[in-house]
Amino acid sequence: MRDHHPHLHDRRRLREHQAALARLALRLMRSAPRATPQLSWQALETAPEWLAHPEPELRQLQMQVGAVFCAPALRRWICRTRVQALLQALGPSFVQALLQEPDRARDASLPAELPDWPLSEPSPQDPAAVAELLRSCGAAVLIGTLPHGALRHAASQALAPLAELMMPAAHAQALLQRAQALAQGLTLSMPDSPGDSR
Repeated sequence: MRDHHPHLHDRRRLREHQAALARLALRLMRSAPRATPQLSWQALETAPEWLAHPEPELRQLQMQVGAVFCAPALRRWICRTRVQALLQALGPSFVQALLQEPDRARDASLPAELPDWPLSEPSPQDPAAVAELLRSCGAAVLIGTLPHGALRHAASQALAPLAELMMPAAHAQALLQRAQALAQGLTLSMPDSPGDSR
């Protein structure tokens, strides 16, 4: 009788996995119809978990990743309307945590040679442009975490990034991990920790 509960748990996880795959397939069919004919179920099986997130959650992740990527430029924003739009898009706790982070050039866990985006800042008269800028930049980073192939091509069409980023996948992955850590209230870089040998 003890085996019963693990089997139920496994079946539930399998159903959840199949539902996530179906959700992802439907999303790509709707938003990247020209790219999906080249996709296989095997390719979908390799997709990261975030790509199958519900739309609001995926959009929020894109904005958070975009904010980590753009952090050096965001720290220089002084326009009240633009800063308010930043707070509205990301939430005050995320923005505060982001702005208290060490500068990327002094942080070994993030690539220092990335461009200082955004190259063109949004108009302060259009707060919605702030959220869209962050989303587009984040989409570009997220796509950079995917290996080249049919899945990346379909995801690029679906997420519509601002531009194609020429960065190693490891750099893109570091930005994603930092955004996820900030969202969870964690700190990945703790130079004062006595047990930290890095």
